[in-house]
Amino acid sequence: MAVSLEDFSKSKILVIGDIMLDCYLWGKVERISPEAPVPIVQALKRTYMVGGAGNVAINLASIGCKSDIVAICGKDRAASQLKQMVDEHKIREHLIFDDAHLTITKTRVMALEQQLLRIDEERVQTLRDELKEAILSKIEKMVKSYQVVILSDYGKGFLKTPNITESIISICRDEGVAVLVDPKGRDWDRYKNATCVTPNSAELNLVANEIIDSDDELIEASERIRKLYALEWLLITRGAKGMCLTGRSRAGQGFNGEASDNQTPLLIPTQARQVYDVSGAGDTVIAILAAGLSVGLSFEDSARLANKAAGVVVGKVGTQPITKDELNAILISS
Repeated sequence: MAVSLEDFSKSKILVIGDIMLDCYLWGKVERISPEAPVPIVQALKRTYMVGGAGNVAINLASIGCKSDIVAICGKDRAASQLKQMVDEHKIREHLIFDDAHLTITKTRVMALEQQLLRIDEERVQTLRDELKEAILSKIEKMVKSYQVVILSDYGKGFLKTPNITESIISICRDEGVAVLVDPKGRDWDRYKNATCVTPNSAELNLVANEIIDSDDELIEASERIRKLYALEWLLITRGAKGMCLTGRSRAGQGFNGEASDNQTPLLIPTQARQVYDVSGAGDTVIAILAAGLSVGLSFEDSARLANKAAGVVVGKVGTQPITKDELNAILISS
């Protein structure tokens, strides 16, 4: 690929969505509880990572991109910890601390070389009208400074607020800024007119309302859904089967240029060497896709790069980003 690691230092990408705190409680199991047929975990340590939309921003910062984030937190201890961790990654944060919200926290109990239990602390809720309008006003003033905007929707309420996602996409289109969406749920009306949406296979099955088995069925459903929601591109992550990209071919690099609807669907084989933990793989995919586009790669080459990056992170434990060295190795070998 005709880019180097240094090129990403010129990228400026905005992430908007559901941020969360990932806690890992590490321990060992030596006996079963006498109270119930469950293992007793002897806790040894806790580690913390930034999850959700925050992990997307960290993936970008980890490869040298200038990464900013807009997200909602509560006014609680978890929010303070998130802010500190985001600042440590040199991400410019625009966190909104709101009394009505609870900072999303996921605690995973890890023992016997696997996850035994996950505890979620969250309150799914949409934004008040005045808060929504304030955020949209802020985004409208900011957006022209970025090459790409990412909407990281974990279904926790922020991007499910009526008309907020549609408004952000409209603002981006007016400024000529590509907007990529990591979707959640069956309702894709709010994603209409986005540049690209990046569902996994299960999410595509949900929105297509069918079980898709063959490659031919996948391509047909992808094209149908892409046109139904007026998307320029649709990138489906398929786990061990790799990725499928459908979209509008352009007469130039990146996402600029004259578009047509004769793009040949691209099936990309998986690059995973060993799958240990898929947590955060979708975050890496959309981050590296955006990074590739921001430095002028085509959608096809950006998707291939994202696929290789995902193959690296699924070999790690927990929500961990790709590093500069790992991405550089991919670029050198491509």
